[in-house]
Amino acid sequence: MHKVALVTGASRGIGRAIAIALAEYDFSVACFARDKAKLDETVALIEAAGGKASVHTGDVGIDSDLQQLVDDVCKLHGGIDVLVNNAGITEGAAAKNISPERFREVLNINLVAPWVLARATQPVMKARGGGVIINVGSTYGSTGVANNSPYCSSKAGIEGLTRALAREWARDQIRVICVAPGFVKTDMVGDNFAGTEVEKLVVSRIPMKRFGEADEIAQLIAFLSTSKAGFVTGETLVIDGGQRSLI
Repeated sequence: MHKVALVTGASRGIGRAIAIALAEYDFSVACFARDKAKLDETVALIEAAGGKASVHTGDVGIDSDLQQLVDDVCKLHGGIDVLVNNAGITEGAAAKNISPERFREVLNINLVAPWVLARATQPVMKARGGGVIINVGSTYGSTGVANNSPYCSSKAGIEGLTRALAREWARDQIRVICVAPGFVKTDMVGDNFAGTEVEKLVVSRIPMKRFGEADEIAQLIAFLSTSKAGFVTGETLVIDGGQRSLI
């Protein structure tokens, strides 16, 4: 039976790298995001390397879009073996300057949506004899960072969600894991930090003295998606160049 992986936020950055890495591991990859043009680029990269992938557009914050996504992927590929909840947003501002509505929006995208999609995918995986759900967290979820309260709260929540679902679905042979990156070199990080004093300060606090690469995160996730990591579940794996070890 050919393995199928579904990746949210696959149009750029870490999500694109995850999709490409999973294709290298011989998964057919269903790529989901809002930007079809960027998804087409991701799929083109996968296909150019001999892999198989498909484009699926929608809004991760809309429950009906997520159920339709699961239905469409199952119809096209025959099922889902791996789900990577990667899509997310942030809000960098002081708490007093963030509205309750915006706080709820960040939690909806970063925490509620992964639960909705995992819940929709679980019966499909159970019917196939098991599967893997990987939630992309952040070191911000365990360290806490000023002026990022919605994001930190959502990423702390995703760690708790991972542990709870891992316990609940272990009997169905579904593993649930969280991967928590530190600072990773992506377009978003480059736009905000590249060449600035902030970048120098952040790098000075990382024992390995550099940002991570998106492919380094992706390769760990791809490995965890395979049977070689078959006894790993309910854990958060930090990949941050040693930064959290200094706390």
